[in-house]
Amino acid sequence: MPDALPVETDGHVLGQRSVRGGLATFVAQGLRIGLQFGSQIVLARLLLPADFGLIAMVAPLLTLVQIFNELGLSQATIQRAAISHGELSQLFWINLAASAALACMMALAAPLVAWFYGEPLLASICVCLAALLVLSGLGAQQIALMNRQMRFTALAGIDIACAVLSVVVGIAAALLGFGYWSLVLMQAANSLTILVMCWLMSPWRPDWPRQVAGVRGLLSVGGHVTGANLITFLGSNLDLVLIGRISGSVALGLYDRAFRLVAAPIWQISLPVARVAVSLLSRLHGQDARYRHVWLRMVQLLMAMTTPAVIWAAMVAPVLVPLLLGQAWVAAAPIVAALALATAFAPLSIGASWLFVSQGRTGEQLRFAGLKAGLAIAALLAGLPWGALGVARSAAIAALLVHGSQLWGAARRGPVGFGTIARGGLPVGLGALCCAAGLGVFQRLVAPGAWPVPVWLLAGAGLSYGCFGAGVLLVEEGQCMLGDLMRLRRFMPGARSAGSPG
Repeated sequence: MPDALPVETDGHVLGQRSVRGGLATFVAQGLRIGLQFGSQIVLARLLLPADFGLIAMVAPLLTLVQIFNELGLSQATIQRAAISHGELSQLFWINLAASAALACMMALAAPLVAWFYGEPLLASICVCLAALLVLSGLGAQQIALMNRQMRFTALAGIDIACAVLSVVVGIAAALLGFGYWSLVLMQAANSLTILVMCWLMSPWRPDWPRQVAGVRGLLSVGGHVTGANLITFLGSNLDLVLIGRISGSVALGLYDRAFRLVAAPIWQISLPVARVAVSLLSRLHGQDARYRHVWLRMVQLLMAMTTPAVIWAAMVAPVLVPLLLGQAWVAAAPIVAALALATAFAPLSIGASWLFVSQGRTGEQLRFAGLKAGLAIAALLAGLPWGALGVARSAAIAALLVHGSQLWGAARRGPVGFGTIARGGLPVGLGALCCAAGLGVFQRLVAPGAWPVPVWLLAGAGLSYGCFGAGVLLVEEGQCMLGDLMRLRRFMPGARSAGSPG
């Protein structure tokens, strides 16, 4: 089968593209997170908790529809060893047809959403957000192809542009008094920017619709990915639905802001790693030793970036939340602490998804997504009688079991086994213990009032990463991990290896 846009298979070139593109993606995602984090702080002072609560009520429905809108076809495009232009065109039109149909369905469901929550304002919000689904369908295959070709620098540029424009639009609208519509306009600016830029930066254009052989296999892979995403959605969004239905928009607004303050940035940090990981591991499938090594280092890198942050956020939440969001949001502080701890083990399930998709084991991914969702829902129901805070604390208690179940399923067969996971997890675990201990000592020795609050918080953040790094270096595996990261500089622009072509 001719490949519409051939992919690179040379190991050295893959290494160069992965590291350079990965660094560009990290920089872009860092800027994106900074912009979004800053915008949330500004918007929290311009809007009311109820405004955020209204959007959070619609968010689960939008996420659900987007799962079917994607149909898992982007992952199928990235993972497939070779794919023809005709197959890509067929996938494009399938995506677009699904987007249009789902947009109509969501618009028709708008009155039901408003009735369910008892909030008439939700109907118009649903209709406006439904229209954005078509924009997503128009750009899905373009983005997938850029990922397939490991054009991470171009994708990083798209990330930065959409982040800047959406923040500008959202804050400007809030200042002009648009209220909750400011958040809708932010999403619209984000979707439109992605669509325009991906079509400008990708040379691929679809043919007109026609029947093409070979699409059935891609749809099968996409169906499994969609099923797994749907089950994961049920486990991770039911909390928003039930809190909004039982406790109302204000409680949901507090919970949603707490999630976006801590947990959402962690997931966003994982996106650039995942973007590189799935593309690179799909190319390395069949080279067990290299595959195992690359997967392990990527998961360790993700945990090294996120673990100190969530421990710090959990321990300083009572000081952090009033500073960032204002006194009106003080009730969100214990929710922030609990959700931070609940997110600490998220890299386990993220790494598991890389294994399932890159090895073409999407059927297994679907089954184990069901197990993970069942555990998450059980934890949710256990905490629900105690409101939003009870849900957050229950999620924190069950986090290792929920996320670990995915990794257990992925490691049952394939090149990455339980021995690899245990060896790679040891330095991260030691780093986490040292981080928590160091921050605990710091808080006992230096009270928040002894220093200016921003200085105290920044000192604690720096200490958390320093103690984590010291803990990692206590074992040989951690030293090897650091050595591998240092050796990445040979792939940096301008670096030449002995075997590289002139």
